[in-house]
Amino acid sequence: MKKSLISCLVVFLFFTISYSQSKIRVTVNYPDAEIFKVVGGEVLKPSLGFGSILLKLSKKSLNKIKIVKEGFEPVIQQYPRTVRWPKQVQVNLENRVIQITSQPFDAEIYVEGNNVGTKNYELVLLKDAIITVELKKKGYKTVTKTYFNVDGKEEPPLKGALALKDKIIEIKVFPPESEIFVNQSSVGIGSATVTIPENDCVLLEVKKDGFVGREKVFCNKENDTKPPYTYKFTLTDRLVKISVSPDDAEIKVDGKIVGVGSYDLKVPENKCIQVLAIKKSFLTLKKNYCNSDDYQEPPTRDHLELREDEAIKNSISTDFANVNFTIAVRDGMTEVEAWKLLSSIVTTEFDVLEVIDRETGYLRTAWQVQSFNGESTIRTRVVVKLGDSNPLKYVMKISSERAEGVVSVKDDQEFEEWGRILKKYKNIIEEAQSRL
Repeated sequence: MKKSLISCLVVFLFFTISYSQSKIRVTVNYPDAEIFKVVGGEVLKPSLGFGSILLKLSKKSLNKIKIVKEGFEPVIQQYPRTVRWPKQVQVNLENRVIQITSQPFDAEIYVEGNNVGTKNYELVLLKDAIITVELKKKGYKTVTKTYFNVDGKEEPPLKGALALKDKIIEIKVFPPESEIFVNQSSVGIGSATVTIPENDCVLLEVKKDGFVGREKVFCNKENDTKPPYTYKFTLTDRLVKISVSPDDAEIKVDGKIVGVGSYDLKVPENKCIQVLAIKKSFLTLKKNYCNSDDYQEPPTRDHLELREDEAIKNSISTDFANVNFTIAVRDGMTEVEAWKLLSSIVTTEFDVLEVIDRETGYLRTAWQVQSFNGESTIRTRVVVKLGDSNPLKYVMKISSERAEGVVSVKDDQEFEEWGRILKKYKNIIEEAQSRL
């Protein structure tokens, strides 16, 4: 048994010695790859050469070498002399290395969704690998870059400088149905992520029917105020699109004409606004719009239709209204005849006389009252007084007054002088002038 073991050992040693080599040629797939000898973990310099070397195999070491080329993961190989090697050995550098840098330095680097740190990262791309790298920081638009170590694809760079430049703002709005516009283009309803390119500004608008829109400019420039991470728009003021017919009617707010036929009325939060629609020969229309929890919310659109004023329709505009007119009595007519004639003319239209005194030459009728449309009340009366006795003259006045709504004739504070006279009274003064 012992002789058999010795025989095997002799054969093995003979085989090993027979096939041991003193030199091999190591060739790398890149001619500019540098080859170093490694002893005990230490890389010796200078290098053994570039691309291809004749490596002497020592019996006392593993004959370890390191192949280095910028942009590639180094390869370490060892060639112990106890192994039979071919005369030509091929070494391939296949795994790529990219030096990733970030700006700003506190931005976080993600590789395939995993946070790998900040500032710098050495990315190793294995053969046939595809890896996506992201750079993220709050308030910035994420930068994404995909690197390939695949034949036929873009060759990976030596360095990957990733920089965050475009800012982002998370926009939220109320009411949530409001639409968000960036530079007049719609980007969402209720919320949106808005990008502000480097060295640029964007106009952000929020709109909703029935509300006064809001707008704001955000800039991403070196000397401008840094945009916030989030921004909330709240629409509070209401907007009522008012139209009026006839379409040439005037619209008044706070005593000022603000439009003709149509107007976009802004109603501030917790305020009420009164609107008047006015046109000659039509009844003035008043309407209040309130933006308060205590009142019904204003409509988005409202149409105001004016009704023709029957009081205008049944009256004339005249210089005789509320003005004293002197009536000179012609020669030959006595005071008694003149007074009788005047009284007859007045009582033709006015049945009730409040005061009649021929001695003093004073006559005053009671107010005649007529309502129109349920929107206005007109009261009219005539006053006659002696103007002069020699030559004989009388002064006549038609008082014409108007009140809003249907009111009592006794509510003097509700009436104002009206520059018109109802048609049925229009001839009284002219008749008196011509007949006297």
